[in-house]
Amino acid sequence: SPPERPFGDSTKRCTNAQCDRPDHTRQHWHQIVGDSKAGGQEWSALAGAVLCELCYQRFYRSGTLDRPPTSRPLAPSERKCCYAFCESPDKSRQWHSVKGGSSAGGQDWRRLAGAVLCA
Repeated sequence: SPPERPFGDSTKRCTNAQCDRPDHTRQHWHQIVGDSKAGGQEWSALAGAVLCELCYQRFYRSGTLDRPPTSRPLAPSERKCCYAFCESPDKSRQWHSVKGGSSAGGQDWRRLAGAVLCA
């Protein structure tokens, strides 16, 4: 059965305490019913909760509302591109902390492990 049921416009706030933007969602809100098995997850502990799309998808995929440590935003003091030829090393809308074991884009990123790059 679906993990959510329709509800009124007055309940538009994510109840996940760890949500970065509890008043915002890209698609729609999900009010959780406890007997769902959607995504193969056990939703009973979230019965009655309202989740934004991001928190809903996180639980649907992983069975937890906890953000993985690798997806936490960088602190403002860490947001500086280390690329020597970057024209605006502290002015970006997106930052990437390079993981040593990554092979994104078919590249070996080990020598840049821990470096911060802008997008």
